[in-house]
Order: sequence, then structure tokens, then C-alpha cells
Amino acid sequence: MREGVAGFLDLASRLIGTNRFVEQWRHVRTPAEQEANTGLDIIAQPEEFYRFLRSTGDDDTFFTIETTAESAAIPKPDPRYYTASLGYSGGTTRFMNNQLSFLGRNYVDPPEHTLTLQEWINVITQIVAWRKPLFVAVGSRNYPIYDAVFDHRAWPGWMAWFPTRIDPQSLPGYALTFNIGPGTLVATQETNVITTDSAQVERAKEVEIALAQMGVLPTRDELLGRGL
Repeated sequence: MREGVAGFLDLASRLIGTNRFVEQWRHVRTPAEQEANTGLDIIAQPEEFYRFLRSTGDDDTFFTIETTAESAAIPKPDPRYYTASLGYSGGTTRFMNNQLSFLGRNYVDPPEHTLTLQEWINVITQIVAWRKPLFVAVGSRNYPIYDAVFDHRAWPGWMAWFPTRIDPQSLPGYALTFNIGPGTLVATQETNVITTDSAQVERAKEVEIALAQMGVLPTRDELLGRGL
């Protein structure tokens, strides 16, 4: 678990300043800290952060690490609210480890529009530099549930990073591609796909089909390590 915490802190540090949502990480341990708008600075106090996580009962077989960020650049109706969250699960238990999540919280604009495309590129660049992932997905939770063409494959509707170079000529002409590290980020448009917009959903489906035909769109079982 100590190694997992060290890796988590490394990534958290890398993400500071990559977008408007992360200026400082603040881990709230108690309701009193939440009420007082205080918390543990995990970058400045890594050992305290590790001791607190161990006290919650997690061990080396399976553990989850979650923390939140503060940023003055994001308007908030309450100063106690956080502007981003970062979570990671790890351990020796098969099928349940090495999953990472990052979320920006926007309290003014529509929730579909948080980080800009360039800010997501910055975040994904740091994730890929930190540890080469099998897949990085960015998009709506609703698309995979209600709109996906292949319900057994992983595609969030908006964009995803793949650990291989992808030829733009094999995708619909409107698709956007960016080479990041050893792989390619593919996006259907410059902003998150709004699933109530039929035209945007149709474009997302066309990209999904093209990626599947190319053989680069992973199945959910492959990402969980099953069937290997």
C-alpha cells in the first residue's frame, strides 16, 4: 500500500496546475475539517496522509485512495466545496486494482462542460507520463449506458487515449487526434458529447464503430484482466 500511496502522490503532484480545477489537494478527514474548510495537504504531509489511510482499514490486498482539490479559479457557492477529485484503487486482488478516476466540479457552467479539451490533453499527458495505461476514457456516464453501439466495449462517447498510434485517415473526417506519449487521443469534437443532442451522439457512434473496426477499442473484460 505504501508504494501505491507514493505513486498516487506522484500523480497528484503532476496534476497541479495542468488545469483550472487543481491548485492544491486537500484531504478532508473529519466533519469538523469539512465545516472549517480545512484539511490535510497531502503533498506537504505525505506521511500523515499514509497513516490516515492505513487507519481506515485498507491493506495491501485491496485499497482505495481518494482526495479532493481546491482552486480559486472555480466559482463555488460554498467555500467548503471541492473543485476536483482524484481516486485510485490498487492492491494484489485481481480484477479490482489499477483503476484511476479524475473529475472536475463546475458549479456555474453546465456539468457537461468542465475541463476544456486542452486541459484534458494536459491531464492525460501527465497520466501517460506517470504510468502507461491500458486505456484512458473521458466523457459522459450516460453514453455507455444508453447510447453505446457495443455494450461490451469501453467508449465514453467523447474521447479516449489508446496505447498505440492511430491513423486519422481510418476515422471519420471530423474526428480529432492527438499523439500523446506512445499512443493517440481520439476525440469526436472539442467539447463533451451532450447525449440529448442526437447529432453529437451519432458522431460518437460513428467514431466508436471505426475504432472497433480498427481493432483498438478494448472490451470491458480485457480492461479487467479477464479472459487472458
